[in-house]
Amino acid sequence: MKRELQFLIWAHVFIVVVLLYNVFDLMTLLYDDSFADQLTDLDLNPPPGSPEQPQLIPKILHQTYKDTNVPAKWRGAQQKCIDLHPDYQYILWTDEMARDFISEQYPWFLETFDGYKYNIERADVIRYFALIHYGGIYIDLDVACERRLDPLLTVPAFVRKTLPTGISNDVMGSVPRHPFFLKVVDSLQKYDMNYLVPYLTIMYSTGPLFLSVIWKRYRRWVQVPVSGVVRIMFPEDYKKHTKSFFSVLEGSSWHLGDAQFIKSMGNHIAVAVVAGFLLAAVLLYGEYRLYLWLVNGSYKNNFIKRWWNKHVRKTHVKRNRKNSNLESYEMNPPIKTEV
Repeated sequence: MKRELQFLIWAHVFIVVVLLYNVFDLMTLLYDDSFADQLTDLDLNPPPGSPEQPQLIPKILHQTYKDTNVPAKWRGAQQKCIDLHPDYQYILWTDEMARDFISEQYPWFLETFDGYKYNIERADVIRYFALIHYGGIYIDLDVACERRLDPLLTVPAFVRKTLPTGISNDVMGSVPRHPFFLKVVDSLQKYDMNYLVPYLTIMYSTGPLFLSVIWKRYRRWVQVPVSGVVRIMFPEDYKKHTKSFFSVLEGSSWHLGDAQFIKSMGNHIAVAVVAGFLLAAVLLYGEYRLYLWLVNGSYKNNFIKRWWNKHVRKTHVKRNRKNSNLESYEMNPPIKTEV
């Protein structure tokens, strides 16, 4: 086997190994195993006369916004959750409150918190820290409560399922210091990277994609006790059904222009797949041409030869001329004349 071909093969093997190492957790999201931890209808809608389940999650509602001036389009949803739960403590985390809280309670994270490029990343982060510190239920401002949330308080932690796979961070609940959310907080600094595209940076550094990956790792590697299980709320219990707990208003105020492009790819998956195959074909053809170029040796007769003549040989000739003059001088010393 020619050396050039061996080089290309090993280069491909290296690239594949690196890619698999970095995207393995994302690939596991293709396998949906959330049914094992589903919040069942019996959990959420127990028949009359059933024994009352003990409350585990504290009666605290958490929401976030940059200040106390919540936009009018979300005030109705906010007030609906408050009115349905007069016996719950309500906390609206403003940007100033969030930073003060991190500074006082978790100073080791303050530099990372301040270093986030996008405000939504800090809004994501404070909800995780609020849950590990106080416990309770976090709800996005564009999510309205349609019924009392008391049945959700009977499990140690819950998140909601997204379609087609993964989980979201717009509605979550847990007891204080739940092991899953502790792992989430412990993983934030590791995933604090710039992925060039703003939408991907937000989603994979602090957002739902990040949360989904940590959830997969938590279930795969951690010996989860009963008290550490994260229960999953399925779409029919989340919205658009008679027994759903929530309804969703207009939201996603943080989405930037690149999000529309990525979403459009999701809406036109066939086109995206075809474009991906075409791009792969172009890259493979380019590698094939490179291989032919290396094998037939034309690079030796062209690029390297020109470089050699321009840089190396020219310098070599100059040195030879200099040495030649020196040798001529030494071989023919000046003739002394006698007086």
